[in-house]
Amino acid sequence: MATEVHVVEADLDDGIVMIFKEFGRRIRMAFDPRRLTESAALHLLCQYLPWLAGSMNVVHAQA
Repeated sequence: MATEVHVVEADLDDGIVMIFKEFGRRIRMAFDPRRLTESAALHLLCQYLPWLAGSMNVVHAQA
């Protein structure tokens, strides 16, 4: 079963390019588009949570 990754763009503090929080089969992720592309943010997320690779559905949530 795939995990939903809810993605939003956010104006994050200096030095912070991406944040995430796990909620079981749902993950909320925010990234700063001034510093990182969405693709790079998802790749970084998979570095932190390697089990996500190949088993996630990306949902573009409202901020």
